[in-house]
Amino acid sequence: MKALIFEGSGFEYFKIWIVNVLLTILTLGLYHPWAKVRNNRYFYANSTLEGRNFEYHATGKQLFIGYLIAMALFISYVIINQISPSGSLILIAVLFLAVPWLILRSMIFNMRMTSFSNVHFDFTGKLGRAYINFFAYPLALYIGLVLIGTAISIAIPLGGVAAVFLGVLLAAGMIAFLLFSFAFIKKKNTEYFIDHSRYGQGEFKTDVHIKKFMLITLKTLGFALLVTLIAAIIVGLGVYVTVGVDSIMALKGAEQNPELMAEKMRALMPIISLSYLGMIAASIFIMAYSMTQHRTYVYANTRLDDKVTFASTLKAVPLAWVLITNFIAIICTLGFAFPWARVRTARLMLENTLVNAQNGFDDYLTQKQNETSSLGEQIGDAFDVDVGVGF
Repeated sequence: MKALIFEGSGFEYFKIWIVNVLLTILTLGLYHPWAKVRNNRYFYANSTLEGRNFEYHATGKQLFIGYLIAMALFISYVIINQISPSGSLILIAVLFLAVPWLILRSMIFNMRMTSFSNVHFDFTGKLGRAYINFFAYPLALYIGLVLIGTAISIAIPLGGVAAVFLGVLLAAGMIAFLLFSFAFIKKKNTEYFIDHSRYGQGEFKTDVHIKKFMLITLKTLGFALLVTLIAAIIVGLGVYVTVGVDSIMALKGAEQNPELMAEKMRALMPIISLSYLGMIAASIFIMAYSMTQHRTYVYANTRLDDKVTFASTLKAVPLAWVLITNFIAIICTLGFAFPWARVRTARLMLENTLVNAQNGFDDYLTQKQNETSSLGEQIGDAFDVDVGVGF
């Protein structure tokens, strides 16, 4: 298997990024679409596989139309909200109903604007399936949670052992329902995004299962509990070492003595601050674990024309380390480390993405380049929303 490579550098991207930021500020945000095109073209052009690179073909003008529409909707919302709050709720409802359509149009646009080795990608998903995946399923999940929650709220106040038992049973049912629903929706969305993706005439196909997604979710929850427990122990030890047991107990009577309360709180502030940072780091670690688990599973079960296979070697610890250190660097540099952070993330993700072709990758690409395809046609769609499978 061959790994993708990112050939860019933080300093190169910094020059593009700083110009984009300055021009966006000077134009009061109007340059944003062109800035996005420059960013995408840089990252696509520097993402390579065996010497071949990706390309991004959209133009700032194409994205500008969608940007204007988005700004018009935002301004309309602000104005309507000032005039009639109920009217703003109607606008939000209309936009919510339009989300599946926006996701579909964005996927078509972004895929058709992307090529690898002069062969374009495409997306052939249908609007009906988009509404089922991104509207009907979430709505069914919400209705199910409301019904179970209502049943629990009715059962518990009744009192008695039977009511408590019923409440516990319903709570367990809610957890099982959530686990199944999230896994089911994850499976359906993964299939929708991958099975309708095309590379030239080639078809992507994935074979994923609800049970595996449920298992990943359970493992993530277990990992989250373990990380939370370790963090709580560390914080407890930190408080004990810093202020001692006597000072902790003294806080109980400190309400009547503001000066004593202030003194004890000052002693605890470093621990509180470190605990807050620890919570952020733990959250990033848990997110990295979930993401890498899903990524590994989906990539291992995805094929292109049954001739090209994929694999992910991304692990939670390296990803969490990059994300946490990126966060610290961006905060400490007031945002100026953002270009280096983004390059580090891109390099890590690509270097842990592997591709393998049964009869040789060059032969496969040559075949695709020789196939007649209309997938490179430009579409006049204005919508470019950041949408992905989540990994």
